[in-house]
Amino acid sequence: MITVRELARRFGLTRSTLLYYDRISLLKPAGRSESGYRLYDTECIDRLRMIDIYRNTGLSLSEIRGLLDGNRGSKPEILHARLVELDRQVAELRTQQRVIIGLLKNVGDARPTIAIDRGTWVEILRASGMNEQDMQRWHHEFEHNAPAAHHSFLRWLGIPEDEVDQIREKSKPS
Repeated sequence: MITVRELARRFGLTRSTLLYYDRISLLKPAGRSESGYRLYDTECIDRLRMIDIYRNTGLSLSEIRGLLDGNRGSKPEILHARLVELDRQVAELRTQQRVIIGLLKNVGDARPTIAIDRGTWVEILRASGMNEQDMQRWHHEFEHNAPAAHHSFLRWLGIPEDEVDQIREKSKPS
């Protein structure tokens, strides 16, 4: 059994964070010492390890409690919903990135960027020798082998959702 201070140090957290987790019933101590100090056992440590992993995914403490206690939908559903939200946020950030790149070009800043949009991607494919039929086959294989990744990649290129749906529909295996 270890104290709250030792547990906090082990996980790089503050003592007050662990006290807050106790207060909201996310991480309860296994017991108390004779002098009243909170004590944590290996089960508590394992639970905090999972809390830490889930926090790194951006899940809320409420969602984490639901995952750990098993009373808020299934893990795959909650994690998939978070992944969909991240995809949406990434698409928004890519839009912001394209706007900033456009503004920089308007003020004469020609520094190279790492952004790749649909036009740049199509240029790369054409430069590698692909024609329209080859690109359609590429989409078909991507959709067949990894449909979710295909969707995410198209959104990453900045293609609007309705157009992504059209591309994916044309690319579905027969």
